[in-house]
Amino acid sequence: MADQRTRILDATLRLMAAEGARGTSMRAVAAATGLNVATLYHYFPSKRDLCQAAIAHRLEVESAFAQPFPEGLAGSVEDRLGALLDDFFVNMAKEADLWRVMIAEAVHGDDDVLQPLLDTSALFEAALASWLRQLLPDAPALHAPEVVRAIRHALYGVMIEHLPQPEHRRAALADRARALAAVFARVQPLDSEDTNT
Repeated sequence: MADQRTRILDATLRLMAAEGARGTSMRAVAAATGLNVATLYHYFPSKRDLCQAAIAHRLEVESAFAQPFPEGLAGSVEDRLGALLDDFFVNMAKEADLWRVMIAEAVHGDDDVLQPLLDTSALFEAALASWLRQLLPDAPALHAPEVVRAIRHALYGVMIEHLPQPEHRRAALADRARALAAVFARVQPLDSEDTNT
């Protein structure tokens, strides 16, 4: 059984996913965990600390940005990129609450959680860049920072589209991974002459 701090953090993330950071009060977390509010303040001095800890805890526990496919992947650039994106979508679906919080709070800009979410997004982009370099060394155009950022933006767009749809979500996400891979696998490096025109 999870320890009390972990139960508090898990309940907080669930509430944040459902109600947003603004709708997640210390009292609501206490009710969800069967604890009194004073116990929460024993662990977390403020709601801000609690919300930030819930995000950090989930990222830490799930090793959210661990290297997928440590042994590498076989196949064409498109096949490997499709597998990488599909793996991301599988993990995204497992951590739907975390991604819902990230998306919702990015829209609302709640100061209690905005900076940790921006930091998380930057960490994800850095991890994505590393995965692309390691799994697709023969596709240098995909290593360019602006391409990595475009892939990240595309992934976020798919999350926004599919997180609210639990029905047939897995098949739809697999289709999206293949479609995005088909597009991004065709990106070509810029010629140095092209950048001067």
